[in-house]
Amino acid sequence: MGAEVDISKLPPAATNKIDFARDIKPILEENCLRCHGPEKPKGQFRLDNRAAALKGGDDGVDILPGDSARSPLIHNVAYLVPDSEMPPIGKGNQLTPAQVSTLRAWIDQGVVWNDSAAGNLLDFAFSPVLGATSLGGDKQKFRELNWQPGGLDGGADHFELFKQLNPDTKLLLNGHALRDDYEINLAIDRSGLGFIHSGWQQYRKYFDDTGGYDPKLIPDAPDLGQDLHLDIGKAWVDVGLTLPDWPRLVLGYEYDYKQGNEATTEWNSVGTNAATARNLGPASERLHETVQTVKLDLDYDYKGWTLEDRFRGEFYHLSTGSTNAGNGQVTENINEGTSYFQGANTFRLDKKFSDWFYASGGYLYSKLNADSTFQLDEPTLLQSAYLPDITLERESNVGNVNARLGPVAGFTLSGGILADYTRQSGLGPGLVDQQSLMPFTNIFVPFTVGSDYNESTVEEDMALRFSKIPFTSVYAEGRWQQQDIGQFDQFSSSEDVLNKAVFTQHTIFDGRTSDLRLGFDTSPWRFVSLSAHYRYDDDDSRYDSSKLVQPSPTAYPTFITARDINTHEFEAQLVLHPSSLFKTTLSYQNYDTAYEVTTRPYELFGSVISPGGELQSAAERGQTVSLSATLTPIRRLYLGASVSYQDSTLTTAADGSPAVVPYQGHTFTLLASGTYVFSTNTDLFAACSFSNADYGQDNYAKGLPLGIEYQRQGAQFGLSRRLGKNASAKLQYRFDYYSEPSSGGANNYVAHSIFAALSFQFR
Repeated sequence: MGAEVDISKLPPAATNKIDFARDIKPILEENCLRCHGPEKPKGQFRLDNRAAALKGGDDGVDILPGDSARSPLIHNVAYLVPDSEMPPIGKGNQLTPAQVSTLRAWIDQGVVWNDSAAGNLLDFAFSPVLGATSLGGDKQKFRELNWQPGGLDGGADHFELFKQLNPDTKLLLNGHALRDDYEINLAIDRSGLGFIHSGWQQYRKYFDDTGGYDPKLIPDAPDLGQDLHLDIGKAWVDVGLTLPDWPRLVLGYEYDYKQGNEATTEWNSVGTNAATARNLGPASERLHETVQTVKLDLDYDYKGWTLEDRFRGEFYHLSTGSTNAGNGQVTENINEGTSYFQGANTFRLDKKFSDWFYASGGYLYSKLNADSTFQLDEPTLLQSAYLPDITLERESNVGNVNARLGPVAGFTLSGGILADYTRQSGLGPGLVDQQSLMPFTNIFVPFTVGSDYNESTVEEDMALRFSKIPFTSVYAEGRWQQQDIGQFDQFSSSEDVLNKAVFTQHTIFDGRTSDLRLGFDTSPWRFVSLSAHYRYDDDDSRYDSSKLVQPSPTAYPTFITARDINTHEFEAQLVLHPSSLFKTTLSYQNYDTAYEVTTRPYELFGSVISPGGELQSAAERGQTVSLSATLTPIRRLYLGASVSYQDSTLTTAADGSPAVVPYQGHTFTLLASGTYVFSTNTDLFAACSFSNADYGQDNYAKGLPLGIEYQRQGAQFGLSRRLGKNASAKLQYRFDYYSEPSSGGANNYVAHSIFAALSFQFR
């Protein structure tokens, strides 16, 4: 093959002394190891260790030490051999002439390979950390915003053990163990055979338990007095088989879970006067959720075709319970449970037929069978409902094809189509406890609920890019969706002694969406780049609903016949990089969304309640401006900052009601950081943050104040010190401040934190 290559087109070898870790390893990791690593190397050619690299692959020896000009590896990375370009066209960026020159010098200098991972049998790193946070104010709000508990905290911020058992086998153990945040991973890899990867992690998500605030109704925002949090975690194990010339096979199991109590937005009524009562009382929900997943993955390359098959079997269980309270008494208890099994399999294949034609396709089939329970108790109304066995079945078939043509004469055209058909049905019997005409006497009435749902969706997308304009690329993109849904819902209670209750709804939905984008990227000079695009998004929906069959003519009128949402968006970004000491990015975004609905006339007892017709139900507008910069004003001082401002307005059709006012306001955010290299072994660093939001709504007189106003500040200072070849230390102080006038100060807090960390690494 070397005789067929014009080696005069090769860039000359670099003249400097090559260091593998500094010069060669980054090139291999970024461009080569994805396909030529130890796991299923393409063509059986590996570049993760010297012995394998010199051995070559299916096409013979690729590296000739001392002779880079005749080494096939250099010919391929220099794109001198058609159909053997490395990385392949479309699957990576071509190496620069400087990178090829570096590889040539490395080969000419004897392919020195001093990678510590391959040459050292053991690496160990450990980073203990210890600190404390002093809190004043709402401790739960601090935990929610910062994902950090107060008080004493610490543990192992990071630990890692790497063991090269032999040239083909390696073991890696890593993770961290902090308060309420744990992770451990274990990986054993054997080149040419397979691997075992496993791990477990768990972290805690915190929630604030404060409700709403109305200064005219209550002196302070109410809270639950509960420690609300969720423990979220998963454990997994994957066993892979990567034998040469065999499909890549991975068999795995994963267990995911969530358990604890979280805050909900189902706030409850506060106030003894029904006319002035407001939903300000906070609520929480007990949650226990588990998912067990088994998986089987197959990957195979055959004569240029890439075939993938993915199977997932999911066993799911959810149990929730919520208690809503208002005015000091329980108003509602809800308990729900869901269990299901869902099996899904996807098959995908793709092939690059030529430099200008690539195609892929896939198919997904999934089937779900579920069982659910629901129980509602309302002590204040002496009513309850119980559904002990709701069954649900769902089946989906999804297929897609995609293709890319080009570049041809500067044009690249890509597109695809996806079709999805889903059907589901649900059915469940239950009992409802209706209060009878006699006080404190209830009658249990059997009822049945049922639903059928059929959905068909087709999506098309297309993109055209032209790159022949000097230093400029122009593109146009479009995505279209057509969706048709038929839904039938029924509630029946034929044995109700008070009033035979039947509720039937049949709706046919027809939706059409278009998402169009036109833009460009240009860089006329090395230090300037500009990109901009305009986007138009239209969502057009039509509803053909049969007249509802229901007990009362005053409930749930089906008078909405259409909905249309239009969005216009413009976004631009300017990047200036005049020198290695300064870089800045300016971004701007503007959007305008209009919501319109069409209704049919609605009459009740001979009176016209609504004449029908078109109505602009809402309008939303907003803009965002941001600026970021990095600067090195003097030697050893590195500064970075970003600032953004956003304002938006959401106006809804309120029919003159003073209780509904425009939801409008702004947010302002500033982030800044700096590092000063005080000496070879010591760095000083500092950072600050500031954000302010003003979305307070002036509707206290007639409505519920739903807006939010807050100010959040943070600052941190510290130093890091290298204690030698294998150790370093860091000391850090942090200040946090949060003020929220819209909660009457109930969520305010001030926090001071100090942490110290050590890092050890042994080889």
